[in-house]
Amino acid sequence: MYTVTTDEQSQQQVEALPAKALAPFAEARATLEVAPWNGAPYHKHRPGSPMRALTFGPAGQGDIVYLILDDRRRVDILVVVWLD
Repeated sequence: MYTVTTDEQSQQQVEALPAKALAPFAEARATLEVAPWNGAPYHKHRPGSPMRALTFGPAGQGDIVYLILDDRRRVDILVVVWLD
């Protein structure tokens, strides 16, 4: 298992999510705890990079950009976006 963290900026983005985004975000966050490498590489030309993006929501309205710190078993959420 990985520990998932947010900084002040990304926590504010999470708190600003609309009610309909909360359950899909919680599911995505749970995925990051167990399988963070399942996200898409953030940089197409660096597929092995620990910088990843995970789309969430029923129509893919949300996106989480995060960094995997494997040696610490930690995932740092950097950006959370919901487009509706």
